[in-house]
Amino acid sequence: MYRVTPRRLKKALPILEQHRAELHKSGRMDARGFEMELRECWDVGYQEMKSLAEDLAKNKRYLFVAAYYMEHSNGSRDMIASEFKSVLEDLYGFNWRESRDLDAARDKFWAVMPKEV
Repeated sequence: MYRVTPRRLKKALPILEQHRAELHKSGRMDARGFEMELRECWDVGYQEMKSLAEDLAKNKRYLFVAAYYMEHSNGSRDMIASEFKSVLEDLYGFNWRESRDLDAARDKFWAVMPKEV
């Protein structure tokens, strides 16, 4: 599994901060652009990016950026990549197999995101 090392974090700081500011200000960010910028910055492919996004979710400052990317990396938050479901389950406090109200779990998670950085 690829990790967001201190070196990778430092190298990607401008990208992470730009997308973090956009997300916290508007509630949205360009998930595809975020992915492409980080893949180029870190010289990684699509599969490596998945494990890096999971690891980024462990960083309190970039938690919401990582979650938004995981929700929207397939173009829609209704088409979540299977690799991200377990991470999002932990973040949302939701179980895909047992729970029925995904929207309520999502809303509860996103309600605590600061609106300004």
